[in-house]
Amino acid sequence: MKIDRGIYRVESFILWRMSSKCFQRQRNIYRDKPRPIWQRWAVYGTGAVVLVFIAWWMLRDATPVLFVNPSSEDFNAPPGETAMRVQLDDVYWRVAIRHVGDKLAQVCQTNDYAVLTHKNIVMGGLRMPESYIYLCKPVGDIVSVLNARRVISGSASETVWCVETYGNMTKRVSRQYPFSLKYICGQTFTARTRVVRDPVEACTWLHAIDIVESVWN
Repeated sequence: MKIDRGIYRVESFILWRMSSKCFQRQRNIYRDKPRPIWQRWAVYGTGAVVLVFIAWWMLRDATPVLFVNPSSEDFNAPPGETAMRVQLDDVYWRVAIRHVGDKLAQVCQTNDYAVLTHKNIVMGGLRMPESYIYLCKPVGDIVSVLNARRVISGSASETVWCVETYGNMTKRVSRQYPFSLKYICGQTFTARTRVVRDPVEACTWLHAIDIVESVWN
């Protein structure tokens, strides 16, 4: 009986060792080897590029934007509508507005315009409704604005005669300055105020605002 127990113990020990080795061998087969750091960074970089491309694809604006030359017919077009907060907070609407700016930048390079407005833009077959002004010659860091309005106070004691042209019409208009220009930046969509004291700049802004508000004629 002692011999049998000894044999049984030896056989059990051998089986236990064999099962342990099999278990370890199976675990080692499926264990990944540590990857070099450069390979991990390459994977992370590729993933980041893919995510950026997907974000760009989702946020790009594919709406066709057509430019319409200024004409006397624009005088009868409705005034620009005020862009509301729900629009200013809409990321897709912002992308569309930036898309308009890119189109007008190309127009300014091939035409002798000073100011363009929403009346010169057709998006998806419809005239752009929002109050929008694009400067072919930026004033400081201002390229395009939304909801532009002038606030003339009692201190506007200076007067300048402006020669203004729109379409095939040119006329001299008496303008008062200085004044405060309140607007929404067409790039950052933040509210800003600018005090206009230069007579040439005053002519530019007041002419553009009158066009947008359909009161220039």
